[in-house]
Amino acid sequence: MSIIIFLIVLSVLVVVHEAGHLFAAKYCGVRVDEFGVGFPPKLKKLFTWRGTDFFFNLLPFGGYVKIFGENPLEENAEGKEDSFLSKGPLSKLLILLAGVLANLFLAFILFSLVQMIGIESQDGFVKRGFFDALYHGLLTTNKIFMLTLVALGELLVGSFTGSADFSQIVGPIGLISLVDTVSQSGFVYLLYFTGLISINLAIINLFPLPALDGGRALIVVIEWIRRKKVTPKIFNALNLASFVLLIVLMIVITIRDVSRLI
Repeated sequence: MSIIIFLIVLSVLVVVHEAGHLFAAKYCGVRVDEFGVGFPPKLKKLFTWRGTDFFFNLLPFGGYVKIFGENPLEENAEGKEDSFLSKGPLSKLLILLAGVLANLFLAFILFSLVQMIGIESQDGFVKRGFFDALYHGLLTTNKIFMLTLVALGELLVGSFTGSADFSQIVGPIGLISLVDTVSQSGFVYLLYFTGLISINLAIINLFPLPALDGGRALIVVIEWIRRKKVTPKIFNALNLASFVLLIVLMIVITIRDVSRLI
């Protein structure tokens, strides 16, 4: 049951993230060819909205969005008005960072719901009205965002100085265990936990790696300053290298998660 809950939580977080990219691209006049719930192979085409085909896919976690011209090597994308490549740097940055903003907004909504439903705190059981809940939801989102950002910053600095404590980092298997524990505490705690993960996902995507939104945004800023585009071959080489690095890191974390369970 915990695996199913974990897959639902993960899918919601990723689909919301990709929906951020989708709506930002639409707003900026960029063509979006596909939006997938889950990963291929494709099972069923759900519908078409404003030129975008929505699919339900076989692998029941995550999702993706296919934006025209996002890959510099994509054929016939250069020079097209509805291509990502044809847009200015501000539009590109909005599209690239919209997923992060969507995850932060989701965390705000979840924390606000927690405040309205009610939760135990240091002051006892707290249940707030609508506008008060929104206000405290915003405060909670900002507080957790800053605390997480500082913690990850200290972890990165510590990794170079040898003082980093990686014991608290968990991968998918570790998250399944945490989801199981949290879900047993009640639905409201699962909402709160999902908000925490949503903020972590937002911050991780800000990392300056080309395979992540933050890295793509950094490349746009560099091109803006240099007034010269990074060549597609260099972009794809950097993207592949950072993707391999992320996969290796995930494997290492997963192996450690498994070793904790043995």
